[in-house]
Amino acid sequence: MKRNANIDLCGIRNLLSVLEQSGFSRQELRRILARIAAQTGADIIFIAE
Repeated sequence: MKRNANIDLCGIRNLLSVLEQSGFSRQELRRILARIAAQTGADIIFIAE
């Protein structure tokens, strides 16, 4: 079964939002999310909240 990079990235984004609530900076977490998206080939676009 082929993994869907966009679905995986949505899950990772949810995990990173929990880290933000724990005190990590939003800017650093966005950099991490962008790096993961590039490495996995995800092409989904998130709108800033």
